[in-house]
Amino acid sequence: MDFLRFVADTLPFMAEPWFAIGWYALGLLGAIWVAYDGLAVNTPLNPPLKAVWPIIVLFFSVIGIALYWIASRPADIGRYEGKAALERFTEFSQPEWRKTVAAATHCVGGDGLGIMTAMVGARLMGFTFWQEFWFEYLVGYLFGWFIFQTWAMRLHGNGWLMSIWMGGRAEFFSMITVMLGMGLVMRFVTPAVVGEQPMPDTYAFWTFGALGLLVGFVFTLPMNWVLVRIGWKHGQGRDHMLKMMEEKRHGMREAHA
Repeated sequence: MDFLRFVADTLPFMAEPWFAIGWYALGLLGAIWVAYDGLAVNTPLNPPLKAVWPIIVLFFSVIGIALYWIASRPADIGRYEGKAALERFTEFSQPEWRKTVAAATHCVGGDGLGIMTAMVGARLMGFTFWQEFWFEYLVGYLFGWFIFQTWAMRLHGNGWLMSIWMGGRAEFFSMITVMLGMGLVMRFVTPAVVGEQPMPDTYAFWTFGALGLLVGFVFTLPMNWVLVRIGWKHGQGRDHMLKMMEEKRHGMREAHA
């Protein structure tokens, strides 16, 4: 195939030490900064996204940092405090494309942590391609479902059982598209460049793993747009927090009336 020939001629640099070390060094520094920023400056960012953005930035490096800035970080957020900061963040998050990027980030960050963990185990145990694929699918799905999606649904005031159901439903459809992108990279791109599925002690393992997650992120954007549109995912808006604050204030006014 012409495309695979192009890939084989173009991407060998990804297996080189200088690229892998530089990519993950920037990713690590960026992840540390994003984690700090979410705790100290961009405080209205919801807790699950505070957890997944550093994961995304670690694997996506400079691309992840750029995504964080344009999708989840108002440039002037440091000027606001308390409710004003929450209102500014909610206003910033209103465009549907930002909600979609945040929803996809939430998905890929949780799934990606599980996928890469499973990939290490699968390679060390000598799994075949399809054994590895489905093992990564299962572990990634469980990580995303029980750790991140259920957590997010709980923040919207749902009970545990409803949160588990709603989180699993959203994760099921997101994970299909993430693993489609990841699987295509594993099946075709990586072997075309390095000739075999690399082991965890190689630079290629980590760079092509990151590439697979990045392609999975692109593939899952349309699915997450649909899930946000139908209300199965909430993006990053904090509308519910403002509503809860208003209801609390209203209740206090009635109590003192």
